[in-house]
Amino acid sequence: MPPVVDTAIIFTANMVELAAFYQKAFELDDPAEQDRHRGFQLDGLYLGIDQTDDQDQASSSVALWFRVDDLERTFARMVGLGCEVRYGPTDTPWGDRLAAVFDPDGN
Repeated sequence: MPPVVDTAIIFTANMVELAAFYQKAFELDDPAEQDRHRGFQLDGLYLGIDQTDDQDQASSSVALWFRVDDLERTFARMVGLGCEVRYGPTDTPWGDRLAAVFDPDGN
């Protein structure tokens, strides 16, 4: 069996705010909570948000791609949450429809 990615962790200096952003942006259930961790079980992937005080560890170098049922609605909700837009809903030559925003940490 080939390897499967089953967990993604974002390290941030703003754990509570970033977890709330993802919860609202994707209308997720309340996160699993620990002292310096919030996490969401998505379909086949656990998305964790971990608090760190190390600025080198909390870099803005994560790119996450989510497949959603209604791109325009999700995109509008994220813009309403204050996301900086990289590009709006766009049809690609290979048949996908994509949009890109930056989360509050710049990811």
